[in-house]
Amino acid sequence: MAHYQFTYGNDRKFSFELNESLVRWVQTGPATNSDITSAIQAALNDPIDYPPVHEAVVPGDRVAIVVDPETPAWPEIVCVIGSQLEKRGVEPSSLRISLNAEMELNNQAGISKVPYAIVPHEQVMEGRSVYLASTAEGERIYLPEEIGEADYIISIGRFGFDDHWGYRGTHSTVFPAFATEDEKAKYLGKGHQELSPEDSRGVRQVIDEIGWLLGLQYCVQVIPSGSGELSHVLSGACDSVYQKSVSLLNDAWRSTIPNRAETVIVSIPHANEVDVWAATARACRVAEKLTTDDGRVIIMTDLQKFPEDLHRQFEASADAGQVLRALNRSPYPQARAVAALASLANRFKVYLLSNLEQDVVESLFCIPLADEEELRNALQGGESYALLQGGQFAYVDSAD
Repeated sequence: MAHYQFTYGNDRKFSFELNESLVRWVQTGPATNSDITSAIQAALNDPIDYPPVHEAVVPGDRVAIVVDPETPAWPEIVCVIGSQLEKRGVEPSSLRISLNAEMELNNQAGISKVPYAIVPHEQVMEGRSVYLASTAEGERIYLPEEIGEADYIISIGRFGFDDHWGYRGTHSTVFPAFATEDEKAKYLGKGHQELSPEDSRGVRQVIDEIGWLLGLQYCVQVIPSGSGELSHVLSGACDSVYQKSVSLLNDAWRSTIPNRAETVIVSIPHANEVDVWAATARACRVAEKLTTDDGRVIIMTDLQKFPEDLHRQFEASADAGQVLRALNRSPYPQARAVAALASLANRFKVYLLSNLEQDVVESLFCIPLADEEELRNALQGGESYALLQGGQFAYVDSAD
């Protein structure tokens, strides 16, 4: 028997054993860095193709640090950058931390130690908009003054695969995160499952063009570990960091499964996730590539809230096809995220360990698991297994 331990939810651990001869494929992701503080210091002291960030500013500069709050260890990264800038003569009051997504500030460890002003995303968006420039296609770009009028911008993000842009990170930390709602609809529409991450995508090209127009030069990117913590951290010139991050991400999180498995086990750790439904959707799309036609998927998460405005979609009809069509037509990303889970359950037998009410899980066409004991029972009897920790971070090239 082979022993496994997967992280799911907010740092919950589940240990289990399986007959090793039945396990066809395992992807647990890279290990968490054993010394995160030293890794951050080393990355910031030795940027890629760029001087240390404190050499790029002058006293009196108004510095905007744009943070993707799904980035592991971002409070620690901010503190190290801030300390370097202060030694250069930048006043702490001139450092502003702008979050690029809505989140509850008390939900992340270490945030209380950040000694600089943290501006929530909604507050940034409420500010005056300033004109940046027009793209090559003639699109006029406006950004909140918090970003558009800064003297120097540093972006901190989690690098990863993205259905819309191929890869998320670097310039996309700033745009379309701070775009208008109409612009977001354009850049955050339905993803392109038919494309591989490296395929050319027009929206990514525009994002990079806007980054160039804004003068983005320096960024920090983090590759997550299998448990959702910091595995690798890089800093430096945006283009160089992007290329290095693509290489690291593909080595850590991209693989090919030679044969699909009858039972697929997927964990979704989300200590740093702002939108757990979106993370679940990404994991579901990966699981779909791993499962045989008559197979089953066992998902470990601790989803707690079901979007209230979507209840009526499921109450109106018990027909899976009708519900899925309605969800996929919705302009709201959260509806499409819920649709990814329901679609997976429409194709395969899906067992879901979560904190959702049982009737909600059943309305999603899933089989609810009340606790880890039921989860352990559900694992038994598989003909073959594929195991994936950190499902939302992975990309799988199917061999068949």
